[in-house]
Amino acid sequence: MTRVGSTLGKYLAPRFDKIAIPLTKGRFSTMGIDKVGLVTTTGAKSGQPRSQPLALLDDGDGLLAIGSNYGQEKHPGWSANLLAHPECTIELNGPPRPYRAELLEGDERAAAWATANDVYAGYENYRKNCAHRQIRIFRLRPSSGDHGIAENGSQPK
Repeated sequence: MTRVGSTLGKYLAPRFDKIAIPLTKGRFSTMGIDKVGLVTTTGAKSGQPRSQPLALLDDGDGLLAIGSNYGQEKHPGWSANLLAHPECTIELNGPPRPYRAELLEGDERAAAWATANDVYAGYENYRKNCAHRQIRIFRLRPSSGDHGIAENGSQPK
């Protein structure tokens, strides 16, 4: 991960992906095909829908979302949203669908961390940069319940 790559990934890619992912029905992002999903959470404080493009890793038991926040000091906002409201929608490989998030701990977290590092070695650098906090890892699994976020990301009336 170069400084230029990090800057592009941190600032430009999310803006592009928020447009590209819905236009391509969850198939294309700055990372290529079927690698980034548009995750819509409910704001922990605001209660409003919040959409964030996230790299999602299929570990065979769900999708992993790694809260590295590019190695920054604080946890990413979307992770606080999932802790407060685990229901979300994900637009990846098709239209938005409901999911439920689970914060991983212990052996499950360790296995997910190993999977994440196999996919992208840069996660280990992020861990070193934010050593004072443990990077949150969520497993997202499909759910069937209506959790209050419509497919277009708006709250129902």
